[in-house]
Amino acid sequence: MAAGAVNVAGLTETRALLKQFEPDLLKRLNTRLTVVASDLKSGAQANLGKTGVSGAVYRIKTRARPAGFSKSVLAEGGSVAPRAKWSTQPGALAAIFEFADGVRDARPQNVQRTKSMIATLNARYGAPGRFLWAAWDARKVAALASIDAEIKAVEAEYTARLR
Repeated sequence: MAAGAVNVAGLTETRALLKQFEPDLLKRLNTRLTVVASDLKSGAQANLGKTGVSGAVYRIKTRARPAGFSKSVLAEGGSVAPRAKWSTQPGALAAIFEFADGVRDARPQNVQRTKSMIATLNARYGAPGRFLWAAWDARKVAALASIDAEIKAVEAEYTARLR
C-alpha cells in the first residue's frame, strides 16, 4: 500500500454526536463522503488508464477511531514477484507514479537509480506525475463544496429535529 493518500479528515465531534443521537444522519454523511471518495478514485484510475495500464489499483479506506476520522483514497502498491518486471504490475506502477515526482528521501546510493527510473517512466509514458493528486486538483472545489453542503444539510436537519 502506498503511503500517498488524499484524506477527508476531522468531523470527530460531529460524527460522535450523530452516532449517539441521530445515526441515520451519520449514515447520510458517510454516504456523501463515500461518493466524493469514489469520484476521486475514478479520476485517479482514469488518469492511470491513459498510460495504457489496466487494472483497478486505487481503493478507498475508511478509518473511524475515537481520536479521529478519515476517508482516504490510496494507490495499492501490490507486490512484484522475484524475477518479475515491476512494469507489468499495475499496482506497483500506480504506487511508483504517485511517488515519481522526485528523489526526496532517497538513500544516497539509490538517487541515481531513482533518477533513472523516473527518466524511464517519463520516456515511456510522458511525465505522468501523480495521478491521484491530479484527480484531486481537478475535483477538489466540487468535492469540498459537496462535503460542506452535506454537513450544513445534516446540521440543519439535526437542528430541526431538536425543535
